[in-house]
Amino acid sequence: PVDAGCVHGACGIWGVLAAALFDWGKGFHHFHGWNGFSCMTADDGTCRKGGIGWTVLGVNIAMILCILLWAGVFSGVIFFLLKQFAFLRIDEDTENMGIDERAHSPGKAYELEGEERNYGGQISQDMERV
Repeated sequence: PVDAGCVHGACGIWGVLAAALFDWGKGFHHFHGWNGFSCMTADDGTCRKGGIGWTVLGVNIAMILCILLWAGVFSGVIFFLLKQFAFLRIDEDTENMGIDERAHSPGKAYELEGEERNYGGQISQDMERV
């Protein structure tokens, strides 16, 4: 799997939390929500008072947990199926050589003449500049 969890997972979680944590107006009792720069209003048009900000933070945490559960379950199912049908393995020759040597050539940005390279236990001499 790709290491996208660091960016998409952690930053996404922070974005959901920050939306609740930093959407305070004139204090913890003045929450903007979906009303832009004005406060959330009650049915009579006045600003809602009370601890709605903490409720929003709780709802956002619940949303994070639901997203993590959804992504985890479906990723687990997909990777389980890929493993069962042997789509997560590479062939034995590539495994012995190393996927980096097989898929990414040259192995380094600069290779000097006469430098030894290890190909899955076999040493070869590079006599030309790559």
